[in-house]
Amino acid sequence: MYVRFATFIGFLIVLGIIFQSCVPASDSKAKDQLLSLADPITQSIHEYQNKQQVDSLMALFTDENKFIRQAAAEAFGSMKIKGSGRKLKSLLKDQSLDVKSSAAYALGQIGGPSIENTLVQSFIQKDSTVNLNNIFNKTILESIGKIGTIEHLQNIAKVSSYTKEDDLLLNGQASAIYRYALRDIYDESGTAKMMELLSNSELGDDVRIIAANYFYRAKDINIDPYKFQIAKQMQNDPSADIRMACAASLAKTKDSEIETILMNQLKSESDYRVKCNIIRALSNYNYENVSKAISRSIKDQNIHVAQLASEYLYLNGNARDVNEYRDLTANNYPWQVQSNIYKAILRHVPNRYVNTRNIVFEEIKELYNNTKSPYAKAAYLKSMSEDVLNYKAIYNLAKDSDLAVVKTSLVEGFQSALESPKWGYAYNTAGKNRFAKGEIASFISEISADGDAGQLAAIGQLLSKEELNFKSLRFDYEFLNSAINKLKLPEELESFNFLVDAINYLQDTTMSRVSSTNILDINWSLLEGISDSTSATIRTNRGDVLLVLKPSKAPGTVANFIRLAQENFYDEKVFHRVVPNFIAQGGCPRGDGYGSLDYTIRTEVPYDSYNTAGKVGMASAGNHTESCQFFITHSPTMHLDGNYTIFAEVIEGIEIVHKLEVGDRINDVIIHTL
Repeated sequence: MYVRFATFIGFLIVLGIIFQSCVPASDSKAKDQLLSLADPITQSIHEYQNKQQVDSLMALFTDENKFIRQAAAEAFGSMKIKGSGRKLKSLLKDQSLDVKSSAAYALGQIGGPSIENTLVQSFIQKDSTVNLNNIFNKTILESIGKIGTIEHLQNIAKVSSYTKEDDLLLNGQASAIYRYALRDIYDESGTAKMMELLSNSELGDDVRIIAANYFYRAKDINIDPYKFQIAKQMQNDPSADIRMACAASLAKTKDSEIETILMNQLKSESDYRVKCNIIRALSNYNYENVSKAISRSIKDQNIHVAQLASEYLYLNGNARDVNEYRDLTANNYPWQVQSNIYKAILRHVPNRYVNTRNIVFEEIKELYNNTKSPYAKAAYLKSMSEDVLNYKAIYNLAKDSDLAVVKTSLVEGFQSALESPKWGYAYNTAGKNRFAKGEIASFISEISADGDAGQLAAIGQLLSKEELNFKSLRFDYEFLNSAINKLKLPEELESFNFLVDAINYLQDTTMSRVSSTNILDINWSLLEGISDSTSATIRTNRGDVLLVLKPSKAPGTVANFIRLAQENFYDEKVFHRVVPNFIAQGGCPRGDGYGSLDYTIRTEVPYDSYNTAGKVGMASAGNHTESCQFFITHSPTMHLDGNYTIFAEVIEGIEIVHKLEVGDRINDVIIHTL
């Protein structure tokens, strides 16, 4: 068959031009020996990647073994070193389709001048009868989506000759349009094509999930021409992955009929993840119409649904319904829900209702004092922070806490108060505002002396926000210089860089952010006997989660995970962050997300995707900053692709992942070796 792919490179490339390497090459030469993790050359390639040795990797581009050339190309996709794509282009002419595909992926990761046109010219116009070329073409299309201009988006979107048998090409076309959208580049033709793909029930779910997530993740597209088609998919599609993405995308319209459809679906939907996304979507609709339906969801037995429903009241409620929120506090809701209800009360009760405000504040304070959970304490502390007149009482309550998550939440509470619309009403003159803000700056100065990494990270984020204008205060911020000098690198790298931002803003300096100062070497002895069929069990207080590891994709990350498991590092660590229908994240030694170790590991992102629930990835504060924190996904999260290492996948116990709550514990991690 022949496929059409018209593109502009200053002029229209005539359809039918066949790239010089389009003749399928034989990949069965005897010299092409498969590699394993035990092979010295495999280990050398990963060592070159780990040490960022570009020249050593490039020297392998001419190796006779295609698997060596492919592995060298893949390394560039993880390193993402600007300017390194020049020699990588030569592999687009390789006789091996696998090598060409890896090079195309890496070039999409790297970007840079002329790479887009090189990718376009490398697209193989004439397909082979066994569909092999389309593996390469799919990768080309997705890579163009990562770096291309709108002209190429328009031409990719207009291709209409792909049939359901062209599943790889359709996947590449959808991926390209989706990747463009993640860069805020849109065209109506792309949106129309994605609707066509989404509504075609003859296509595989892999293509349709990408299309559904386009409507979810593309921030500024107009879905009004397609809203009823999307709503139909939300109601009827057998795939929950597609229903949830469609539900979230309906936040982009405020049509009254869609509003009714969403509320009806909230009643009938069986998958909690779809319910979560419906509640998120309804936040953009008329409060008076939908608040009752969402309030009923506060009683949902699924904690994630109930949590989002209570958060809805905080984000969208009003003063007229404060008494109804007060009535809700009489119920024995979990702290995740109760704290949100109290936040809603203090956010929406008028400041002039002094007695009500004080009574509510004292109720929350009692809950804070009586709970043993540090995460409940942190949540109640943030609830109290909604009372912008009581920031000093909050400071006195929490300043001496020895709980890391509470320390961090104290500063985050200051930021919430300062960003509250009620702050301007409470401190409605320049003098009042300056005094209150100056007092908070003084509190921040005092607690910074403790050198707590979480607090300092929160302080850096707070003081660097230009809209809060701490720069206008006559305040000595020299304490920031003292604080940053006490931080340890690289374990407190994230806190260090947040303070750099604050110092640069407040003191008009040009200090540079720092990268890791200690990249861990790959311990190959830990990978002896380990393969892509090796499993690991995360034992939690809610049950066991069985993973299969991916050492061939991420050997450095897997070796690090194995070492930490064998040293019992993860024992009694908690899941400190759970975002409903997104991720459950754990492994932080502090328990507040700002903990790390005295080393970092390299980001390892060869071609792989967060295209299903249960992918296990490494938490990161930027390229090559990973250490010990990991997360498990609740649903497809393809927007993370190419930036966050995937080192394992859940094969049993995904229902346990969906039950995890903030504060749940990891009992231990067991690596199952032969």
